[in-house]
Amino acid sequence: MRTKAVIVLALFAALWLFPTQAPGEDQTLYEGDSIYHHITIRQDGTERCMIFGRQRDLRQTCIDLAKPDESIFEYTAMMFGGFLFRPDAKKVCLIGLGGGYIPAVFRRHLPRVQLQTVEVDPLVEKLARQYFAFSVPPGQALAIDDGRQFLKRNRERYDQIWLDAFNSDYIPAHMTTKEFLALVKVRLTEGGIVIQNIFCWSKFYDAQVATFRTVFAKVFVFEGQKSGSCIIVASDRADIEPKGLPNEARKLGGRIGGIDLRAEIGKCKVPPVVKDAPVLTDDFNPANLLLMQKK
Repeated sequence: MRTKAVIVLALFAALWLFPTQAPGEDQTLYEGDSIYHHITIRQDGTERCMIFGRQRDLRQTCIDLAKPDESIFEYTAMMFGGFLFRPDAKKVCLIGLGGGYIPAVFRRHLPRVQLQTVEVDPLVEKLARQYFAFSVPPGQALAIDDGRQFLKRNRERYDQIWLDAFNSDYIPAHMTTKEFLALVKVRLTEGGIVIQNIFCWSKFYDAQVATFRTVFAKVFVFEGQKSGSCIIVASDRADIEPKGLPNEARKLGGRIGGIDLRAEIGKCKVPPVVKDAPVLTDDFNPANLLLMQKK
């Protein structure tokens, strides 16, 4: 009975924090410009989204207010699938906040993990707090900073570094290069992994995988089945192999919140197939041009 009462109270709290609308209603809750983005907060029924740019398909974060643990985007579920490669992680750095869905999952279901989030845009943080109930609990930290500059200045080392600063309209090119990935590698603990959100359909995908392979010994890709999203997982740890993922999923009970880890395992491709592509460097980096070119 006590467990049921806690669940009911949690649901009422969620509804109080996120007032909902009738199904089919599409309402703009906020629209404005920061120094980095044109940002819109929209709600359709129980789904609330943060949108970058002026196209409604460029959604950065969406949550279902009735089921806030569910991963609306396939790529976020795949990122947590990448967690299977290093389930013993104690410290994680996330670059890119959005509405704060990923930190919320860490807070609710991975409280033992110290999470450092880095977000370049202070307005994103403000809107995440106002419209998505984002907060920074004990065990988490938030830095308003450029992701590359943060890693350059901060000497901390992490078991996992998550790169979630890209969207289908623009990517910060300085966080795609061989030199940046070498910096990421230095900031990983021994056997640490880097996880990056990317899009499978553009020539940038091939270039980014090729660039990862110049820095890391092991490079795997989760390919979305319902979207054009992919997730790169890379490490120098010799014993990291996808064949061990089902066993790791069982250790974690098969789920992280509303994310079914077993469903994500089948999306891991070994090795990822890519066409000939340039290696991106600080001196040669047509990342955004390649992003606009389909394979």
